[in-house]
Formats: sequence, structure tokens, C-alpha cells
Amino acid sequence: MNNLLTPLTTIFQTIEDKITFIILLFEGFILIIILLICIWIYGFVRKNLGIDKQTKELIKIRKLLEKENKNEK
Repeated sequence: MNNLLTPLTTIFQTIEDKITFIILLFEGFILIIILLICIWIYGFVRKNLGIDKQTKELIKIRKLLEKENKNEK
């Protein structure tokens, strides 16, 4: 009787292994998505708060142009 159930047991074990692998891939995919969202939020906050280099340079350029306009008037 035990020999009759062995093929069935191995089939169920294979199915269980494949399901576990699919769940592992899904968890990895979700983790990558969460990481990308965190990176996007970090960049969004830096840009909107004016912390990034480009915004700082634009502020400096704007101040220089305002000084030049005041001196011309």
C-alpha cells in the first residue's frame, strides 16, 4: 500500500515546491516595487523641498538675475 502512494506523494511535493517558488517570486516582485516607490518618494520630496542641486543652482541664478535687474534700474 505504501508503494502505491509514493508517486502521488511525489506529485504533491512537486506541486508544493512550485507553489512555494511562485510565492517567493511574488514576494520578491512586491519588495522591488516597494523599494522603487520609496526611491520615487525620496526624489519627489527632495525636488519639492528644493534640496536637490538643480533647484539650488536655479535659486542662485535667479538671485543673480534679480541683482542685475535692480542695478540696471
